[in-house]
Amino acid sequence: MTASALQAGVAPGAAPGEALAHALVDTASVLRAGTGRLRVAPTTQVSADRLPALRSQLDRLARALGLPVPELVATTEGLTAPELAVSRRLAVGTTGRAGNAGDAGDTAGPDLDDRAVAEAAHRARTAFPGPPTVLPARDGALLRCWAAGPLDAPAVAVVGACGMPVGLTVNWLALLSSRYRVVTWESRGLFASGEGAGPGAPVDHSVEAQSEDLLAVLDGFGIGRAHALGLCGGAVVALAAAARSKRIDSLSLWHGDWELGDDAPKTTHQRDMESLLAMVARGPKQAAAMHRLLNRPSTLDGLRPDLAHYLVHPYTTPEILYRYGQLNGSLMTTDCRRLLTARQPTLVVTSDRDTTAHPAGSVYVARHLPAAELRNLPAGDHLGAFDAQPHLVALAEEFLHSVTDHPRKDT
Repeated sequence: MTASALQAGVAPGAAPGEALAHALVDTASVLRAGTGRLRVAPTTQVSADRLPALRSQLDRLARALGLPVPELVATTEGLTAPELAVSRRLAVGTTGRAGNAGDAGDTAGPDLDDRAVAEAAHRARTAFPGPPTVLPARDGALLRCWAAGPLDAPAVAVVGACGMPVGLTVNWLALLSSRYRVVTWESRGLFASGEGAGPGAPVDHSVEAQSEDLLAVLDGFGIGRAHALGLCGGAVVALAAAARSKRIDSLSLWHGDWELGDDAPKTTHQRDMESLLAMVARGPKQAAAMHRLLNRPSTLDGLRPDLAHYLVHPYTTPEILYRYGQLNGSLMTTDCRRLLTARQPTLVVTSDRDTTAHPAGSVYVARHLPAAELRNLPAGDHLGAFDAQPHLVALAEEFLHSVTDHPRKDT
């Protein structure tokens, strides 16, 4: 199954409206990020007389899904970067599936009766990975969590990049859950955890608190021990959890974003992100000023179009950007050399073509962890790791098989 198929969530020939319903669920983190009404627009020209019917369909599907209803406007002119990213994913009014305007299929047409709306919403709401389970962290913060796969299989905790919606790791969840009990969660304090909008109360943003969340997720799903698969900044969280708890009995650390002092260089992207996060973490006023800049449509220019609606989540509101600066700033500035005492079997994966997180950091980590092996792949960029391409999944499963050689029930 390809990344695009998983993200679309629908098969060819699906009922009218189903693709749009799936796209609404896929963009829910942005829709629920703030208290204002998000504007969206058709990404291809739509006649003025067709807009009311399209607006009605969008409203009815969003309400059936329990999501804030976006405001459908006639043109993309004046939309912010998050609004444009969501508009492109919804693709309202196109002749292709939502998010894939070039494909034949769902017409996103207006002629849906109440039953069709309810059925489309139900299929979208229950499609993999399904609705989140809200679990308490050890300090009481609420975490949006997911679990899939056989209950008696070895457990894998997928630790995604800080601030990214679950959709960015859904390919890993889907492909690993056929053989493993897979769990994951979204970063504390950055996502609406109840029925309303907004991220709730502020939370502890330390690396220690974020690593404790991994253990709390295991507690919530009744899992005693697990392999931790960390991606990007999630590799830091996974390593920190392993350094503090033997319940993490093995690790795979993919394209880790490491702070190692003078022992490893950083990319231009890493240095720029550190500066950005330090600035917005200074306070709400600084975050609000930077938010105005990041809301410009040009922010999308360097983002993969199929992932942009995930990648813009940390920039949707000034408050979320402020918290993101604190949370991800903690991950990017914590000296990871003090965590290299973890003795669990570890696979470290990077690529010389990663221009986002410098591969030298992963080389250093693999060299200094007591039980690590390094795979420096000849191809593959940073975001490509989230696509869970077959050769990457095969590498992950090969290592998982070597450290979890038989199913077990954890207690």
